[in-house]
Amino acid sequence: MKTIVLAVFSLQGGGAERVVQTLARTMNAMGHQAHIVVFKDDIDHDLDPEVPIHRFPYRLWRSLPRKIRGKVAAMAFDRFVKKHIGVPDLVLSNLFPVDLILSHSQLPNVHFVMHSTASHEYALGGQQNAELEKLRCVYSGKKCICVSKGVKEDMQALFGKSLETRTIYNPVEPALIQQQAGEPVPPRKDYIVNVGKFKKAKRHDRLLHAYAQAKTPYDLLLVGTGPLLEETKALAHSLGIADRVHFVGFQKNPFPLIKAAKFMVVSSEYEGLNMTILEAIVLGVPVISTDCPSGPAEILPTQNLVSPPDNIEALSARMTEASDNPERFRIDFPEKFDAKAVTRAYMSLSA
Repeated sequence: MKTIVLAVFSLQGGGAERVVQTLARTMNAMGHQAHIVVFKDDIDHDLDPEVPIHRFPYRLWRSLPRKIRGKVAAMAFDRFVKKHIGVPDLVLSNLFPVDLILSHSQLPNVHFVMHSTASHEYALGGQQNAELEKLRCVYSGKKCICVSKGVKEDMQALFGKSLETRTIYNPVEPALIQQQAGEPVPPRKDYIVNVGKFKKAKRHDRLLHAYAQAKTPYDLLLVGTGPLLEETKALAHSLGIADRVHFVGFQKNPFPLIKAAKFMVVSSEYEGLNMTILEAIVLGVPVISTDCPSGPAEILPTQNLVSPPDNIEALSARMTEASDNPERFRIDFPEKFDAKAVTRAYMSLSA
């Protein structure tokens, strides 16, 4: 039996936060002791009572000067973990605010889980880019787990051999997703679904322009919230499609809405590994996606992808095709993403 610490800033939001919970739950089900440590007590998700949640009081060190904050907070984090959990066999750091602290940790076997393509997430330019230097300070010489081959290639292009990289896909729990998808939802007109935070990477503007041109009888259901929500609503009005586009906000359990959709469309500029694609596949829902870096091409066949990603006409045409013949875009769930297989790969890091 191994002891694992999964550190994440909060449990507020979607992809990475759900991944952390899935991993912890599966690790415990396989006989290990997984603990989640959050830096901020913001929780959007229903918590599994079998997974211990520890609240590290990071706020006590946030007022320190940046030059010393990381090292001081890391020492406090190490003491916190040893006191409340013990010395772990494996530590998984998730997302940059936590990575920034844990890059100074002296706990054994710390790995950094890269959930997105850094070159896109931080819009990195030349080698002197300030953001690139900040990332280099955090990740150089570290062990990084990349959630897709595309993320790994991106990290290697940025940092070369200065860090150790390995690809381990995000975990999916088919049985749990299918169970949660059984919850009742109010009846709606037939619709296409998109699930994601309203931010630049998800390119809801591209989606709305393509939807406005598509020949489809279906409404468009947008699940999520974020900084570009109001801007996206305004765009729907300006395109004359506001009566067919429905904004339903963040959903703790989006699976019933996904299951009831005619198909899912993903319009992203870039991804790490889009979890909603995998969740839709589990539920038997067809998916079409932009062939963005990275992730979709590692899940979907070529016919389900739109390339290049910024081709609005091609995305619109694919939405029309999916409306006419959704079965053409339905695929079987790839077993390499199953939570047990993924967890075994993670546990090999503590061997």
